[in-house]
Amino acid sequence: MYLIQNQNKETVGYIQNMMILDTTQEHVIGILIGDCFFGKNKKVVGKIFNKTAYLLNGEMVGKIELNKSFKNTAIKKSLMAQAWDILMNISEHTGAWIQETKKWSKTDLAKNLEA
Repeated sequence: MYLIQNQNKETVGYIQNMMILDTTQEHVIGILIGDCFFGKNKKVVGKIFNKTAYLLNGEMVGKIELNKSFKNTAIKKSLMAQAWDILMNISEHTGAWIQETKKWSKTDLAKNLEA
């Protein structure tokens, strides 16, 4: 499992088994396919590279860190169903080249995944 941290180093989400989970780890707010991440809308929201989550406009929405205290457990069926729902609604799975910036997005990760 990986932590997703904002610019203040606060955990704003988790990545487990290609699912992006909210801070309670009870809801899937997005999924990863390769280095691209998707939310509730039907297209690429951004990409992860260099341990950073970037939106398509190049703004950062998270830093990715390994959660060293994580103990692997079975994934809940409800989380798998939520992830599957997102996956089945994707209609655009390619994204443009991202020019990375050092600028943080004013909109947090969860809001970007809801849009």
